[in-house]
Amino acid sequence: MSTLRTAEGFRDHVSEQRFSVLRQPIVSLADGAIHHHEWLVRFDHDDHLEGVLRPAELSGVIKDLDLSMLAQAILVLNANPNDTGIAINLSGASVDKPNFKGAVLACLTALKASPTKLIIELTESWDMADLGLADALLSELKSRGHPVCLDDVGAGAASIRYLRALPCNWLKIDGGFVAAAFNTARDRAILKALLSLRDALDVRFIAEGVETEEIRKFVLELGFDAAQGYAIGRPEPETRIS
Repeated sequence: MSTLRTAEGFRDHVSEQRFSVLRQPIVSLADGAIHHHEWLVRFDHDDHLEGVLRPAELSGVIKDLDLSMLAQAILVLNANPNDTGIAINLSGASVDKPNFKGAVLACLTALKASPTKLIIELTESWDMADLGLADALLSELKSRGHPVCLDDVGAGAASIRYLRALPCNWLKIDGGFVAAAFNTARDRAILKALLSLRDALDVRFIAEGVETEEIRKFVLELGFDAAQGYAIGRPEPETRIS
């Protein structure tokens, strides 16, 4: 078994920074300008990323990666205060732990750049047992000026529960849901209904998985605010990490 799939091996990889960070642009569909970049982690290993991250979530060591990415994003933003912005992912498996909020807030004391430049994405890969902990952290982050995004909306069973309980500025619609809506009237109707909640919920929408020009035109016509995918911009190495 790969050492990355063990808690100790994963923690060693993170502490020794044996992973790379890519950045992929999220572009405003209104004017084509880059709104911000999402940071994506890649391990120097043959394992599929999901096969690495899921065991880390189950063992609880995913928080090591979350906090490492947060700390590095803070360093990059402090050195580049005019950056368009960086989105980093926090796993629900981390947010679900009582001591995680304190660790995040302690890390943020080092941030000198505008909090609006640091976007927090909550992933839906983990079904959180206690949404109160997530609400407390995300509400605090939002009150400090950090944009909050719910990631992978439409990918799992927890989407509506999260949407009802958690504060957010952005909803990122899962690429599989976007592709399904492009191909079937039923999914398209559901997606349109979700988009109609924009003003009532005071949120904006990002379309994920925009891999073709046809999909880009589709999400633009539907009224998405921003998009991410190969038709928008491919991931590239984040060279500003020391």
